[in-house]
Amino acid sequence: MSGAAIWVMFLIGILLGGHLYGLFDAGEGLLSKVFAFCNLGSGLLYVASRFAGVGVNEQAHLATSEYGNVFLMVTGLLNYLLALDAFDIRSGRKI
Repeated sequence: MSGAAIWVMFLIGILLGGHLYGLFDAGEGLLSKVFAFCNLGSGLLYVASRFAGVGVNEQAHLATSEYGNVFLMVTGLLNYLLALDAFDIRSGRKI
């Protein structure tokens, strides 16, 4: 069920006009590297979107683009938390 939440949040972020930050995009500052780390947490969704060119161009003209950016960042961070939770369950630290 939580995997579906990742997909839905990612799709909402893209539909709202969110921008996927890249670690090696030229001319961007330190904060964009933090945003890129958040986006990288989306995993294969991030890689597939960057490869397909979806969400790569910033759409600042849309009123909802900042909301889309936040949706995409939270998607990655939530996926990191889910991975850590699965690791804790597998290692026996959490039941």
